Amino acid sequence: MSPLSRRGMDGRWLVEYIPWTYSHKFREPYSMASDHIPTLFGQVLREQRNTRGISQEALALSANVDRTFVSQMERGIRQPTLTTLCKLSEALDIQPSTLVARMEKLRR
Repeated sequence: MSPLSRRGMDGRWLVEYIPWTYSHKFREPYSMASDHIPTLFGQVLREQRNTRGISQEALALSANVDRTFVSQMERGIRQPTLTTLCKLSEALDIQPSTLVARMEKLRR
């Protein structure tokens, strides 16, 4: 069996591509708990942004990040570093802990 043809019990591929290294690595079988976190963070970020009536572009400019990065975070594709989390929360005029606490609340 080729490592690229390995599938989990739910039929998902267990190999992921790491673009900056041009290599592949095996993932643990799909875990909703860990894979759900980026989606939840994105949901909280979008909710906070929309509540304040800020566009993705305006948030990106205020936080000094790229607009596409904000879009990718909201869709759960990318995750922010702690520095970016602080920049986003400052641009939204909230504490970083507010974003994390709201995400934790949704996770339960």
